[in-house]
Amino acid sequence: MQRLIALCDYIATEGIMAEQEKDQEQNKNQQVYLLAIAAIVVVILIAAWMLLKKEDMPAKPAVIVPQVVTEPVIIDLPPEPQPEIDNEEAEPEPEVSAQTESVDIVEAPVELPLPALDNSDQEVKQKLLALEWQPGLAGLFITEDMLRNFALQVDNIAQGQLAKKHPLLQPLEQKFTPSGQDAMQLNDESFARFQPYIQLLESVPPAKLITLFDRYEPLLQQAYAEQGYPDELFKNKLITAIEVLLATPDVSYPLQLVRPGVMYKFADPDIEQLPAAQKQMLRLGPANMAKVKAVLRQYHSHLTAV
Repeated sequence: MQRLIALCDYIATEGIMAEQEKDQEQNKNQQVYLLAIAAIVVVILIAAWMLLKKEDMPAKPAVIVPQVVTEPVIIDLPPEPQPEIDNEEAEPEPEVSAQTESVDIVEAPVELPLPALDNSDQEVKQKLLALEWQPGLAGLFITEDMLRNFALQVDNIAQGQLAKKHPLLQPLEQKFTPSGQDAMQLNDESFARFQPYIQLLESVPPAKLITLFDRYEPLLQQAYAEQGYPDELFKNKLITAIEVLLATPDVSYPLQLVRPGVMYKFADPDIEQLPAAQKQMLRLGPANMAKVKAVLRQYHSHLTAV
C-alpha cells in the first residue's frame, strides 16, 4: 500500500514538475489551477489508501484457547470407619452374578389318580410290561386280577404256604422227571426248568419294581384288607414273606425223593417238614436258589429302608 501511495505521489509530482518545466512561462492562474488539481488527486489517493487499508488489514487473530484435558486426580483417602458387626448375626450378602443364568424349569410329571382296584389290571399291566424285562420273558406274567393275586400269594408265603389257584406266572412247560436208578433225586435237568423265571427276576432292578409297589400300595392294602386283614399293613406282610424265603436252609445236594402216592416228597424228614414255600426254593437247585436269595435281599433292603 505504501508503494502504491509513493507511486501515486511520484506520478503526481513528476506530472506537476513536467508541467512546470513546460509552462514556466504561463501565468500564475494556471499554476493555481494545477495545484488545485494536485490537491484533489492527493485527497482521492488518501481516501483510497484508507479504504484499501481497511480491506487489506489482516483480521485480528482469534484467540484459540487450547483445550486442556484434565485427568482425574486420584486422592487416597483413609477408609471410612465401618461399624463393627457381630459375625454370628451377620448374614452373607447374596452374590449377584454379572450375567443372569438361564434356569431350565423342569416340570415334574403329573401323577394320574389311581384306578379302582376292580379296574386296575389295564394300568398295572401297562406299567409292568413297560419295564425293561429280558426279551421274550414278559409273557410269563399272568395279567388278570394282578394286584389281588399278588396280595394273596404274599399272605400265603408269609405263612409258609403256596396258593396254587392264584398264580402270578405261567406254569412250567417241562414236567418234572426225577433221575436215579436205585433212588429218585432232583437233578440238573429239573433245575434248568426254572431258568426263565430266574432270568425274569434278575432282568429288572428291584428299585424299579419298588417304584410300582409304592404307587399301587393303597390298592394292595385294599386287596389285603379284603382277605380279612383290615388293621394290618400289607407292606409288613410282604417283608415277612421275603424273610420266610430267605430263611430257607442250605442243604447238601443231591436231594433224595420218595413217592408214596401221587406226589413226590423229600426222603429226608427234616427237609420234608419245612414250609411249602421253602421246599419250593430247594426245588430250584443250589445255583438258582442263591440267585433268588440275592434278589430278595435287595427287595428287603428297599422295603425296610427308613
